[in-house]
Amino acid sequence: MRITSFSNRMIREVRELLQKPRARQKAGLFVSEGERLCREIPKDLVERVFLSDSYRGSLPAGFRPKDHTLIRVPDELMAHISDTKHSQGILVLVRMLPERVLSGDFFLLLESLQDPGNLGTIFRLAEAAGVNGIYMSSDCADIYSPKLVRSTMGSLYRLPFRIVPDLKETIAELKKKGVRCFASHLLGEKAHYDCDFRSPTAFLIGNEGRGLSPELSEAADIRLRIPMKGGVESLNAAAAAAILSYETLRQREKQEN
Repeated sequence: MRITSFSNRMIREVRELLQKPRARQKAGLFVSEGERLCREIPKDLVERVFLSDSYRGSLPAGFRPKDHTLIRVPDELMAHISDTKHSQGILVLVRMLPERVLSGDFFLLLESLQDPGNLGTIFRLAEAAGVNGIYMSSDCADIYSPKLVRSTMGSLYRLPFRIVPDLKETIAELKKKGVRCFASHLLGEKAHYDCDFRSPTAFLIGNEGRGLSPELSEAADIRLRIPMKGGVESLNAAAAAAILSYETLRQREKQEN
């Protein structure tokens, strides 16, 4: 199929999905752009693929034209529907990921994180550090926003996550399963390197500006702090998540050796 009109219904749909969270929720679709990121999309989630006339790169893994809708568009039309400054020539409409049951013994719980780049970075570092899954409060940044999808660099498709209405209930459920919950807090009783993360562990990370709510801080088993020198008052959420996740990885790898 080929589309050349800027007013085509499917072109308007892409623009709406890029710009409006409600449109994404209603359609159950989101947009992924760029050759590398689009290669990561599971084939059963691919709804539609748009390619510019000049595109010569690869398609999503397992993509078959007879099973999926492939649409060619002029380069200027691809630039019109792209959310990036310089389009790579491939854009995919993707079905939202089905809700998954999180299993394992290493989790992050994120409360009210608003910065898409921050949240996307957390997904990438969490996957790299061996985190088993991420729980997010419902008021976190939209996981399917174009910037956030790009910033996960494919971890969105590989790292299980759940958006939950009440993180306090999630903490209670994890505790019942023997998971110790640590709140990252400026007034923590212990430094993070004085804590043992080799047993089942979950870290609570709060909003970029406000930190964790008192309610969640009190629900945790222990509040821990990341020591800081100089005049620095706090670290951003992604930095805190990285330090805690990699300290956990270090302890567990040392235990194995």
